[in-house]
Amino acid sequence: MSFVVLVDSSSDIPQELSQKEGLVVVPMPVNIEGKTFLEGVEIFPDDFYPKFPTFSELPKTSQPNLGDLKEAYEAILAQGHEVVAVHLSSGLSSTYDTARLVRDTCSQPEKIHVIDSLGASLGCGLLALQVNQLLKNVQSWEEAEPQILQLRSKMRYVFTIDVLDYLVKGGRVSKTAGFIGGLLDVKPLLHITAEGRIEPFAKIRSRKAALRKLVDVMQEEIRNPEEQVIGISHAYCREDAEFLAAEIRSRIQVKDIIISYIGCVVGSHTGPGGLALFYTV
Repeated sequence: MSFVVLVDSSSDIPQELSQKEGLVVVPMPVNIEGKTFLEGVEIFPDDFYPKFPTFSELPKTSQPNLGDLKEAYEAILAQGHEVVAVHLSSGLSSTYDTARLVRDTCSQPEKIHVIDSLGASLGCGLLALQVNQLLKNVQSWEEAEPQILQLRSKMRYVFTIDVLDYLVKGGRVSKTAGFIGGLLDVKPLLHITAEGRIEPFAKIRSRKAALRKLVDVMQEEIRNPEEQVIGISHAYCREDAEFLAAEIRSRIQVKDIIISYIGCVVGSHTGPGGLALFYTV
């Protein structure tokens, strides 16, 4: 028995890494001023973020195309594998529910296992990569599932953004939290909860202080860092991502650091300037 891990493009795994590890990536759509583009196929961060301030309205996102998702599932089944699909948090998107509906229309639904990552961006991607490694050493889905859920429960997502406005307008955080952030002109620190939702947890006066605070939080929580590949994703602020990586290396011994873009799907809700840190506890 063998498994193939499938993710949607909101997992923000660098393309060369997903190809190297044999992960299947299904693109998600981004609608910009009435036109729809497939992330990683028709639109990329280098084009998306420079134009973001000129958009007449915030980009809109939705779950993957049902036909594309079914085709990807069926292609894996046709190769004699089982599907393990790790999708964007149900607390942020309807993608997980859509994936379950698509699974039930497939030829062998019992061989398609849909996981709610309860996360987003490269944190979801790291979870998928961990799942991919785990599946090489199990004999059945019954053996794998509880271990996957345990991995999921240990994944931590902390991030900062320049302003809360985009998340508030997109309904990802409350208007109250957005009002406070704007009123005090602070750099908010946020995290994804155990239920897969975004909540602010601290307010910092400057960008650099916010980045250092992210490392403070990780330093307090991380377990066995020397064994961990941690993730940093950024919304068109590579220098800040490099600063964060250097700050981590100066204070914490980690196995490796992966830096990637926050893709166009997640970036539609954070706007430019978002910076996220992912690790396990």
